[in-house]
Amino acid sequence: MRPTSDTTLQRPDLGQAVWEVMQEAPTMGYVGMQVMPYFPVANNAAEYPVIPKEALFNLLDTARGPLGHYNRSEDEFESGFYRTQENGLERRVDDRYLALYASLFDYELTIAKILMNDIMRAQEWRISQKLFNTTNFTAHNASAAWSTSDSATPKADVDAGKAAMRLLGIVPNCLVIPYAVFLDLQKVSEIKTQVYQLFPDAAKTGQVGIEHLRTYFDIPQILVAGALYNNANRGQNADLAEMWGSRYAQLCRVATAGADIIEPCIGRTFRWNEGASQEVIVEEYYSNEVRSNILRVRHDTSEAFLASYDESGTAKSEISKACGYLIDTTAAT
Repeated sequence: MRPTSDTTLQRPDLGQAVWEVMQEAPTMGYVGMQVMPYFPVANNAAEYPVIPKEALFNLLDTARGPLGHYNRSEDEFESGFYRTQENGLERRVDDRYLALYASLFDYELTIAKILMNDIMRAQEWRISQKLFNTTNFTAHNASAAWSTSDSATPKADVDAGKAAMRLLGIVPNCLVIPYAVFLDLQKVSEIKTQVYQLFPDAAKTGQVGIEHLRTYFDIPQILVAGALYNNANRGQNADLAEMWGSRYAQLCRVATAGADIIEPCIGRTFRWNEGASQEVIVEEYYSNEVRSNILRVRHDTSEAFLASYDESGTAKSEISKACGYLIDTTAAT
């Protein structure tokens, strides 16, 4: 069924296709959704509960009283706030092109995938600009630049971050590194020495992989952020650049699978989508202006840090700031 000028049709067949594109995100260097995983919500804007730090670490008297009563834990939740923003793209589905390309490939399917790719790239950019940001996180200099293979001591730098986060009650479970930093780490003498001792096969091949770095850093998850974007102005030749740069690494606590909103983590992506169950909405409508069908891919999200606020809007418990430790791998002063 084709849409008319007064109808908008859902395209669940293409929705499945764009969902598959999202599953391929890590292979394209997209790590944003692993750092700030989706949290479905029933409203586009609402408050959410935040557990204050003192409530997590208070030492309470749990002994039963002489008359059989127990002390009560009465710490109250604080309140954070989110508001989702609709993001999406459209593209004309021309009947002539549908006919021209019918014998070569599925034109509508390809358009849907291209739109989803563009939406993912924009979302990855928003997350990268939040995480690798010295306004949001204090940058801590590495003891020696990680690009200096003979003198770099990355484990000591990460261990310093673990110690600092533990004093805030946070145990990190993830290290986010740009692709360029990943290449630097593979050349660090200290890393190769330790990895080759623990993994004889790595010594034979001379290769240091992500699984080896997890052991070296003693961190459950390492995400290599390798997304690229076109840094050239429109109409000029493409100038591909690293979206996550080549300077910082982020030691952080990310939400685990199925985690509740009250779990401390560096951030979440609140997803509303007008109550729809799918992560991305794909729909089609007819435009009189261009006398053609228009395919639209959209989602309603907010890539947000977790924090609570008082009545004046001043931050109280800044959960996300405690869950991130930014390392300047260039050791710049």
